[in-house]
Amino acid sequence: MNIERIVGLVFSISTLLILLFVVLTPQVDYQQDFKIIDSASKKEEIAKIEFEEKSTEIEEKPLNPKKEIISDAANIDRSDFDLFVLRVHVLSSEDNAKKMVTKINEGGFPAFTEIFGAKKNLHAVYVGPFIEESDINQNIELIQKVSESQNGEISRWKL
Repeated sequence: MNIERIVGLVFSISTLLILLFVVLTPQVDYQQDFKIIDSASKKEEIAKIEFEEKSTEIEEKPLNPKKEIISDAANIDRSDFDLFVLRVHVLSSEDNAKKMVTKINEGGFPAFTEIFGAKKNLHAVYVGPFIEESDINQNIELIQKVSESQNGEISRWKL
């Protein structure tokens, strides 16, 4: 009886291994080739190309040699920086708006003013920017206390 169990266990394990190695291996069509580029050597190559551009005549070299992007930092878009602000006041006096910004900054929150309105004669006081809207909601009571405002409007703010 023990031999039958051992044979069954070996058979089960071998079947499982065959299933894992044969059936579940990644297909060649779905594999991607990754090439690791040494950034130091790539920078040297780019510097060499730029040096050659300066030292040769324009007719001999193409205007824009092909250059590869070294990192994903070049793919960052300005829309990736959507932030949130809370408009706490709209004032007609620029001096009063600046005083309010100073008071809010002293209270521990970032603040700034922008010209507001169709006639460009008003000054809006904003608290922020914050990364998430929930940051404003968690601190709304303290912001209202520091800014001496019981109403405000949360809006998106882009760089």
